Amino acid sequence: MRRLAILVLGALLTAHFTNAAYLWWMKVITRQKTYASCMREAQNAARRTLRDVRVTPDEVSGTSIDGKVYVAIMGVERGSSQRAVAIIAGVGDDRNWVRQIVQSTAEEVRTSGAPEY
Repeated sequence: MRRLAILVLGALLTAHFTNAAYLWWMKVITRQKTYASCMREAQNAARRTLRDVRVTPDEVSGTSIDGKVYVAIMGVERGSSQRAVAIIAGVGDDRNWVRQIVQSTAEEVRTSGAPEY
């Protein structure tokens, strides 16, 4: 599952920024337990940190405010007793900026919404 998620995100990201030199990704444990609530909070977080936010059944994506980093967010439900995981990946030309944008978006996703019990 993890490898598939990385491959899918890689394919989605490179389709938007074909000349980008850097890919940075990270995973975070969210406050949500279900895929639906994880993706809802990913949308909320993306609207706070990204522009041109796009939502599909499988991902939430957008571009950094300065337009230099493309970011995609995907959720993974892990069962009724565990919190969902969000995978956040970004591509762009500046390694440090890509990393910073992915980390700030990941923190927004991680802390978004009320905890589900």
